Amino acid sequence: MPFEAGGCMLECGMNLALWKKAISDVWLTLAVSSALLMLFCWLFVWLMSLFDLGAWSTLLNLLPNFVQPMLGVPLAKLATPAGQLSILYTHVVTILVCVGWALGRGSDSISGEIGRGTMDLLLSLPVWRVSVMIVPAVTATVGAAVLAASVWVGMGLGLLSIEFQNPPSPRQFLPGAWNLFAMTFCFTGITTFISSWNRDRWRTISLAGGFFILSLILNLVGRMWAGGAWLGCFSFLSLFEPQELILLPAPGGWSGMTHDLLLIAIGLVCYAIAAVIFWRRDIPAPL
Repeated sequence: MPFEAGGCMLECGMNLALWKKAISDVWLTLAVSSALLMLFCWLFVWLMSLFDLGAWSTLLNLLPNFVQPMLGVPLAKLATPAGQLSILYTHVVTILVCVGWALGRGSDSISGEIGRGTMDLLLSLPVWRVSVMIVPAVTATVGAAVLAASVWVGMGLGLLSIEFQNPPSPRQFLPGAWNLFAMTFCFTGITTFISSWNRDRWRTISLAGGFFILSLILNLVGRMWAGGAWLGCFSFLSLFEPQELILLPAPGGWSGMTHDLLLIAIGLVCYAIAAVIFWRRDIPAPL
């Protein structure tokens, strides 16, 4: 019994070491990314406050016809204060930060450790092997939630501190924040799956980035081509529709919940497959 108790305490101590390492690896990146997102969202609210709604509506009507199906929502909805601010959830800055987080965290958890030659050291600790993958996955999930919340908080601070014409309620944008979190979680799971059978982090980033671009293309073609809606079934980004969830909410919010739950389910399946692969694979020597 004393030996078993000592072994349990040792394993708990090693798990604590894994948590400390995982947090130390991400806290600075997360702090900088969340601060940048909040500042960007505040500036975006200020910029939109300078636009007259009539001028904004005229600008939207100048868009080519082929662009309108890509937007996913009617122009009349985008020509509202809520429509102006909903762009934050699909803006290139927001997407780059969240996708960058998913690529960085998902690729680092397995192939990154192998490439640096630190995976053998981690696996020499008296811990459950999958714990080495689960701990970074939990910190990455918390980080995804913090980034999505940063967009919402930054926008809310902008609405509180800037005079905005007919300001919408920040609560209206919560479905968009949840959808942004679910997409980031899903793509982190996909990247972790790719990382689980790779040994080079940059190869993982290249493959996962290529998969994201392919998913984006399939989603855009499915929207623009009247007969190609079925292409959206092969793109996880077809479930990422924050503007539609904000501006066209379904009764009871079931549509948004379905989108988010499906994205989270895809991410969980990818994490589960990655755990099985990581459990069974041999760890190669670093390149």
